[in-house]
Amino acid sequence: MTLKKTAKKETAAPAKKSTRAASAKTVKPAAKSAAKAAAKPVASNDPEENIKRFAKTSLAMNFVKAHNGAWNHEDWLAFISDVKAKGYFPIDWDRVGLILEDKKKAFFAK
Repeated sequence: MTLKKTAKKETAAPAKKSTRAASAKTVKPAAKSAAKAAAKPVASNDPEENIKRFAKTSLAMNFVKAHNGAWNHEDWLAFISDVKAKGYFPIDWDRVGLILEDKKKAFFAK
């Protein structure tokens, strides 16, 4: 009888582990969603705050790389539209242009 009880205990333990593993799997996506929401930039009505947030992103360098360091007025207008759509408006466009020029210098310095 002692052997049967031991065998039952051994089989019961893994069942509990798999239940825990299943509940952990359902928690992970929720945690990932919360992390994504926290990482998403929050729109601000303050142009100074928006320029600070914009400067921390890779948007400017991505634009410079995508245009190989040279762009025209239509490209600039499309970039403005993209920046606005991402929630960085109102913003000082002259300062955005200066950030782009700095990124362009870095791009060609490589």
